[in-house]
Amino acid sequence: MSGVAQHYERSGLVEQLVARLAEHGIAAPTRADFSVLDQMHMRGETGTEDVIAATGMAAGMAVADLGSGLGGSARIFADVVGARVTAVDLTPSFCAAAEAINAMVGLSDRIAVVEGDATATGLPAETFDIVTTLHACMNIPDKAGVYREAFRLLKPGGRFCFYDIVLGPGGAPRYPTPWAERPALSHLIPPTEMQALCEAAGFRTVDLRDYTAEAKAGSVKRREEARRRAETGEPAPLQAGDIIMGETAGEKMRNMAHNFDGDHVGVALGVFEKPENPL
Repeated sequence: MSGVAQHYERSGLVEQLVARLAEHGIAAPTRADFSVLDQMHMRGETGTEDVIAATGMAAGMAVADLGSGLGGSARIFADVVGARVTAVDLTPSFCAAAEAINAMVGLSDRIAVVEGDATATGLPAETFDIVTTLHACMNIPDKAGVYREAFRLLKPGGRFCFYDIVLGPGGAPRYPTPWAERPALSHLIPPTEMQALCEAAGFRTVDLRDYTAEAKAGSVKRREEARRRAETGEPAPLQAGDIIMGETAGEKMRNMAHNFDGDHVGVALGVFEKPENPL
């Protein structure tokens, strides 16, 4: 198993997530209930909605989500949009959890889960209308390989979208972070470099957006809410950071606050189109 897969690998994920929901009075969780816990990226479901809008995703489209994690975004693509989704992830326990949750919420027939590498999925070429990666490329040094694979998978005229944590102007982040216990597992670059790699793979840029301010505001809001709850003695809100990130979850989130405050990281969304007649 690769170092990245080992970083994310967890046992008993579904059982722990279901138990956490039950603690909050949710005995028969729906897709929307899981969505509070399974959106493994900044800005949660809002970030997924931005990807949907930016790509023009619509019912009936074939979508590949590379680095799909627990499958949260894939389930929104399938359930809310009505897309046919192939969810690809490197981590065995994430794939198993995604399949189990899909079955629990009645989406197994609309989502295929594939354990595989985003740089070489083995999926057939020119099969998909849209390819996405949401907070996956932070761990991948060969980003060019991911973008070439996305280009290969797309039908002519199809769109690729990354929504990722990127390197900010403040320099190297403090670790551990949610995606890396140590710097060797982290491969952040500025969004303009990601754009250049996408164009080198054959894509035409449609849009490149900076969501750092929104992500920072969310980070500040979460800290203020945690402080308020601690002062008033209110219970913690429904969340699963400790389940997904392990025993260093608290340190990782404190470091992320530091990283956003110091402009060490940012959040960017890029949309790219495969030409109808690629050279």
